[in-house]
Amino acid sequence: MQVRSKQTVTKLTLAMLLATTALVLPGTASAQVEEITVTATKVGATDLQKTPIAISAFTASQIDKSLTYGIKDLVQMTPNLTVPQNSSFAQVYIRGIGSNNVFNGSDPSSTVHVDGVYMARPNAQFVNFFDVERVEVLRGPQGTLYGRNSVGGTINVISRLPGEQLMAKAQETIGNYGLTRTEGYVSGPFNDRVSASLSGYYVHQDARRENISPTGNDIDNQNQGGMRGQLRIKVSDSVESITRLDFDSRYEHPMGFAKPLFKYTPLTNTILGDYSKVALNQTNLGTVRDYGASEELNATLGNGFVLKSLTAYRRNVTKSRSDTDSSELNTTVSNIKESQRQFSEELNLSGKVGALDFVTGLYYFHEQIASNNLIEARVPNTGTAIAPHVSTNAYAAYAQGTYHLTDQFSFTGGARYTKEIKDFFNTSGTTNLTSAQFINNGPVRTTAEGRYYAFTPKFGVEFSPTKDVMLFASVTKGFKSGGFNQTNTNPFGGFAPEKLWSYEAGVKSEWFDHKLRLNLTGFVYKYDNLQVQAFIRPGVTDITNAANADVSGVELESVFQPVKNLQVTANLATLDATYAKYPGASGPGGVVVDATGKRLNASPKYTANFAAEYNYDMQGGDLLFGRLEYFWQDKQYFVASNDPQQSQGAYGLMNASVGYETPDGQWRFSLWGKNLLDKQYITITATVSAVVSGRPGEPRMFGARATWKM
Repeated sequence: MQVRSKQTVTKLTLAMLLATTALVLPGTASAQVEEITVTATKVGATDLQKTPIAISAFTASQIDKSLTYGIKDLVQMTPNLTVPQNSSFAQVYIRGIGSNNVFNGSDPSSTVHVDGVYMARPNAQFVNFFDVERVEVLRGPQGTLYGRNSVGGTINVISRLPGEQLMAKAQETIGNYGLTRTEGYVSGPFNDRVSASLSGYYVHQDARRENISPTGNDIDNQNQGGMRGQLRIKVSDSVESITRLDFDSRYEHPMGFAKPLFKYTPLTNTILGDYSKVALNQTNLGTVRDYGASEELNATLGNGFVLKSLTAYRRNVTKSRSDTDSSELNTTVSNIKESQRQFSEELNLSGKVGALDFVTGLYYFHEQIASNNLIEARVPNTGTAIAPHVSTNAYAAYAQGTYHLTDQFSFTGGARYTKEIKDFFNTSGTTNLTSAQFINNGPVRTTAEGRYYAFTPKFGVEFSPTKDVMLFASVTKGFKSGGFNQTNTNPFGGFAPEKLWSYEAGVKSEWFDHKLRLNLTGFVYKYDNLQVQAFIRPGVTDITNAANADVSGVELESVFQPVKNLQVTANLATLDATYAKYPGASGPGGVVVDATGKRLNASPKYTANFAAEYNYDMQGGDLLFGRLEYFWQDKQYFVASNDPQQSQGAYGLMNASVGYETPDGQWRFSLWGKNLLDKQYITITATVSAVVSGRPGEPRMFGARATWKM
C-alpha cells in the first residue's frame, strides 16, 4: 500500500512540474497571480506573501468558482486539512492535529473563528460561506494571537463589510437528489456614515441514502437556512462600529454512523458495500439552532494606534435521535440533547512604534453547556441517562511584535498567558424506559473542577533577499485545555491539557514577473498529552491522554498564471504523524492496546490537489469558462490502534464546471459536477454497533447554477 501511494504521489508531482514548465513560457501576454490580503496577524491588512506563517487564503471569487460552501469543501483546496463529521458535529484536523471529542466536557483542537469570534462548539463550525470576503486557513499552533484551543491551527471566516457602493447578488443552484440552493445578499450605504448588508440562504436536498427497512426513513438529506446582517457606522472620523447578527437552522435526517462496513445482520448484509443504501428500523432526526450577535468597535488613536473591542454572544441548541445499532435490529437508540451559550470579550491595541509593529490584548471567554442524553437499550428495556453540565471561564493576556532590523530582516516575538477554570457536574444512571424512573440505586451525582494554566510563546525570524522572496522560521507553543469524560467507566477524573511545540521554516516566492507563486513550508511538532477519544459501546466513549506524539511534514503550494485567461493551482503535502509513546490506548470493545508507533487519526501520509481554470473571451465581450479539479488522499486511520477495519484506503475525487457569462458580467450560468467518478469512500468510523460502522463521503453530484449581480 505504501509503495503504491509513493508511486501515485510521484506521478502527481511530475504532472504538476510538467504543467509548470509548459505553462510558464517567455513572451506570454501580461498576466499576474492575484494578490491576496489577509488579517491573520491582527495588526491590520497584510499581503499573503509577506505574512510569515503557513496560511492558505481564498477570496470570495475563488470560493464561488470552486463551489465551496463550507469548511468541508476546503479539504480539497488546502494542504493537510481533513474535516470528518460525526452527525452534525465537525471534526477539524490540521496537520493531523484535531479531535473527535465532540461531546460536552471537551473542546476542539483545531478551531474556527467567524469575524474574530471563536465558535466553541463543533456543531457551530459548519459556517455558510455565502457573502464572505475571504477565508483563511492558518496551519500550525496559534498559541499567541488566537490562543484558546487553536493547538492545531484555525480557520478564519471574514464577512464582506458593507461599503459605500450598492451591491446585490442572487444565486440559484439545482442538482440531482432534488437539490435546490437559494442564496442572496444586498449591501450598500444609507448615507455617508451608515451602511448595512443582509444575506440569506436556504438549501433543500432529498435523502441520498435509501433505507431498505420499511420502518425507518431515508437519510442524508439537507434542509437548512440562515441569515446574516451587518450594520456599519462611522461614529466619527476615528471611530467605527460594526454590529453583526446571524442565525442558522437545520432540521435533517442525518447520516451518522449508519453504514455497517462488515457482515452484521441479514438485511444489512444484502447491501454490504453499497454506500447508497442503509437498513435502519428507527428514524434518524437531527436539529441544530445556532445564532449570535457581536459588536466590533475600532478606534484610531494618535500616532496610528488602533484600539479594537470585540464583544460577542452565541447560543447553540442541538437535538438528535439516531438508530445507533446501525441495522434493522431494535436494540439501541441514542438521544442527544445539548444546550450551549457563550460570551466573549477581546480588547486589543495595535500599531507601530519606530521599527516595531505590535499587537497586545486581553481576552475573556465564558461558556455554559448542559446536556441531557439517553442511550436506549431496547433489550432489556433500559436506558443510560447522562446529564453533564460544564461551566468554563477562560482568561488570557497576549502580546506580539515584529521588529524590522532592516528592510530585509526582522524578528518576531510574542507570548500569551492563559488561565481556564472548568466546573463539571453530572447526573447519570440506569433508567427503566417504560417508567422513565432510575433503577439500580440511581442516579449518581458527581462534581469536579479543572484548572489549567499555560504560557505559550512564539519566536520568529524573517528575511527577504528580494522583493519577491521571503524566508521565515519560527518556534511556537500551542495549548488546549483539559476536560472531563461524561460516559466512560471512570468519568470524573478528567484528562490533562494538550501541549505542542512547533518548529517551522518556509519560503514564499513569486517568479516570472508574478506569473508563478511557489510557497514551501516544513514543520516538526513535539506533541504532549494529546487527547484521544475511543468509542467503547453505544453511548460510551473514553478520552485518554497519549504520552506524546511526533509530527512532521512538508507543504508545497503553487499558483501559475502564464496568460491572462489561464490559471493552474497545484498543492502537495506530506505528513508523518505517529504516537511516539501510547501504551494505554483504548481499542475496540474497550480493550487496552499499545498504539506506540501508530499513525494519528485522520492524518494521511500524502495529499495532493490540482485545479485548472480557463476563460475564453468571445467577440462582443461574452465569456466562456471551464474549471477542472482533482483531489487525491492517501490511506488514513480513524482510531489510535490503527485497526485496518477502521481505515480508508487512498482515493481521488474529480470536480468540474463549465459556463457562460454575459458581456456586462451581470449574469453567469454554469453546469457543475462533484465527485464525477462516483468514488465510494468513508470519512470516519466508529464501533457504536456490534461491528464497525462508518459515514460515507458524498456521492456524485451534478447540476446547474444561475447567478445575477449588480
